Amino acid sequence: MTDEQSLLPALFSVPSLPIELLLYYLYKHDSSGVQAFLINKLYEIPIEKVFEFLPQLINISTQKQEHAPYSSFFLDTSVKSHVFAVKLYWMLQANLYDGPRRYSPLLRSTLRDLEKVIVNGQKSRKGQTTQPPHLFKLNISESEKDLLIHKQARADYFNDQHKLAQTLGRISIELISVPDEEKDTALAEQIQELDNWVRNTREYYNRPEHSNYIKRLYRGIVLPLEFYAEETYSEQIVSIPSSECKCFKTKARVPYKIIVETIDINEEELENEAEIRNPLKCNKINGESIKTAEINEIKSISTAESEDALAASRTDEIEIENSNSQIKTSLDSPWGEAWEDTKSRIQASSIFGHYKSWKLRPLIVKGHDDLRQELLAMQVIKKCNEIFQAAKLRLYLRPYNILIISHNSGFIECIPDAVSLHAIKKTYPNYTNLSDFFSLNFRSHFLEAQKNFIESLAGYSLISYILNLKDRHNGNILLDSKGHIIHIDFGFFLTNTPGGNINFESAPFKLTNEMVDLMGGYQGELFIYYKILLYQGFLALRKHTTELLLIIEMMRPGESLNCFRDSERALKEFSARFRLDLSEEQCMEFIEKLVEKAADNWKTVKYDSFQRLANGIL
Repeated sequence: MTDEQSLLPALFSVPSLPIELLLYYLYKHDSSGVQAFLINKLYEIPIEKVFEFLPQLINISTQKQEHAPYSSFFLDTSVKSHVFAVKLYWMLQANLYDGPRRYSPLLRSTLRDLEKVIVNGQKSRKGQTTQPPHLFKLNISESEKDLLIHKQARADYFNDQHKLAQTLGRISIELISVPDEEKDTALAEQIQELDNWVRNTREYYNRPEHSNYIKRLYRGIVLPLEFYAEETYSEQIVSIPSSECKCFKTKARVPYKIIVETIDINEEELENEAEIRNPLKCNKINGESIKTAEINEIKSISTAESEDALAASRTDEIEIENSNSQIKTSLDSPWGEAWEDTKSRIQASSIFGHYKSWKLRPLIVKGHDDLRQELLAMQVIKKCNEIFQAAKLRLYLRPYNILIISHNSGFIECIPDAVSLHAIKKTYPNYTNLSDFFSLNFRSHFLEAQKNFIESLAGYSLISYILNLKDRHNGNILLDSKGHIIHIDFGFFLTNTPGGNINFESAPFKLTNEMVDLMGGYQGELFIYYKILLYQGFLALRKHTTELLLIIEMMRPGESLNCFRDSERALKEFSARFRLDLSEEQCMEFIEKLVEKAADNWKTVKYDSFQRLANGIL
């Protein structure tokens, strides 16, 4: 009896399987029986858990001979969740753009079926007598004419979702050619036009001749952000304040920050809502009437960009405020206006601020940038964070969410109340070192902030080590208003490094003298605490090596990911870094050696010096 033949009866005896184990067997076994059984089990997994591993599930499905069960699962789940459907659609499109030709017919077929599900709300319209719910439930009686009208509205709405996301990405790309001193002004103008379109669209569909269904649907545009785990509803973007947007300085790209107002699509519309809303005087977008703007689709991002440009080095990408930013950083606080104050200020002036579900969401929009590799790194970070929390360890990580909208654009959850170490060193008056900065800015709660710094430094030291994370200049390390450090920008890890894979950054993680001084020096108790956290965290991660390795392995062959240019070596070295050959006692000595190698590593110092001279990163 083969392993696969003996596996199926064993699986039948298990009442429920965690998604990681399901995916493991799906990835490892090709038996049609095992595949069918496991995909049926996948239906029992909560959708939010499937979301976490959607890139891996898509990648596995394209490599199996029997794709039909996967396609059925994708479509059935899309019927249950419109947000899932849209997110899946964009991921499939991104994979189709640069995936192997052998995947193309499969992906195109799934995309066509998915479009029908998004519009019809179900896989088949046979015997359909009522319109299925779409994002929300509304008790209305529908004639045959209403069904057709609402179906068209759903199709138009899906186009508008695509239009909003693609336009935001296109703006980032177009800003590359705008002079630096004009970037913020140009961004504000385009965001204002987009905000006008959102509002005008709402007003157009709020007319008396439209049904309550269409009025609610077009109250705002739902995007599959899913950035906040505590929320389980679909958030409608109802406003994008142009006064709050700002560009970031980079050499090859122009990511930018926006803030969006959202409300729950399920929250009932107030009776006097029409009186609360004030129609805009501006009835045009880009010189076109609102009717024309509704009909014409904004062109998708050009696919003719140079492959060389897409693969350009990200070494010089610095996520810091532009000097012309419309929101100035106060000298009283290096972090500027507190996020809670920003929310209160905008809510007070918003026509939607009275909604109980009103939220304010900060996003980073990145165009001309493939975020699928960054998404993979974030999956590993999220899993490590879960491991630390389950083990009740005091290591801090701040995962952030990423939404892929195409092969070269996407959204990143913006971390509020945090700025880069580079920005602090550049803009804070008379900056000397981190110790003095903490003493001046945290004062009465210095010890708490110092502790937060150590626990976050330990967490990201381990992440940097296991991922072989590179390009760790001070523009890619944030400091939040509670003292935590947070690493961002994961363009280089596993086997790819800046500068053509010359492996200049040889330290296992970044540990400068300035950081050590903040911990009280090499002989201080807090530095010992830092090493103990490293040891505890490393032992916890070692127990989950297989799970962490599987997240990466399931993305093979990873032809579109730079970190997988040598996938065999990437997997081998990733697994080896957990040092399963060592006893727990030997791991303590191993951690000591890692710290010794990292502490003020001369190559780290030289890399920081290079970034300062070449790109102005302090």
